[in-house]
Amino acid sequence: MLAIERRERILSFLRQHEYANVETLAGILDVSSMTIRRDLSKLEEQGMIRRTHGGATIGQFINTQPHSEESKSRCPEEKHAIASYAASLVSDGQSILLDAGTTCMEIARQLVDRRIRVVTTDLAQALFLCRYRNIEVHIAGGQVDERTQSSLGGNVQHFLDDLNVELAFIGCTSWDLQRGVTTPTEDRAELKRKMFERAGTRILVADSEKYGRYSFHRIMGLEKFDLVVTDSHLPDYSHETLIKAEINLHLVSA
Repeated sequence: MLAIERRERILSFLRQHEYANVETLAGILDVSSMTIRRDLSKLEEQGMIRRTHGGATIGQFINTQPHSEESKSRCPEEKHAIASYAASLVSDGQSILLDAGTTCMEIARQLVDRRIRVVTTDLAQALFLCRYRNIEVHIAGGQVDERTQSSLGGNVQHFLDDLNVELAFIGCTSWDLQRGVTTPTEDRAELKRKMFERAGTRILVADSEKYGRYSFHRIMGLEKFDLVVTDSHLPDYSHETLIKAEINLHLVSA
């Protein structure tokens, strides 16, 4: 069987079952595990699949923005660990920008002892942080998005145009080496690019479950970020691939 035929059969199996381990694929195709691993590596390079520990899953397309209530229940330990490291990068006296979302909300919770200025589009973050006199809170106003309880639209971008911050923590629904950081809607993509533009240091905070997924609108490539913080559940192969691509990556234990 030709390699191209074998890889098409692998894709067909993954489309039906979403996940397969190396041994299962080797048995179905009657080839060695090493051959399957080479096939999976090639398919991941082409952006067709995502390697996992011991197998592969089909790249998942995210069509709509997850609701904040749904996001709260996903990967809580990983988000806490990511947020703890992210918060450790913030010093007294700094101005920072926090993107909307549950990971950045967790960062907010771990910043309550700092004397800082925070800019956010997230209503929950603003309400939480304004309780602390040592934190100066600025919220970018605009149309409130029902799914994320955060501000969107041109007014938010105009507000950010007049600001400069030292650090921006940017979240996402999907990230991938080939496709970059992506989001389901154009207005979110534009807003995240504006956040990126207004900061001296730009940090992507994204749990490993979102890696290998993608959405319709590309925000930018991973290489644009000064640092990417994710959790240690990122598959070894994906970790190695990102390091080879010279992505500045920090993994936290969760």
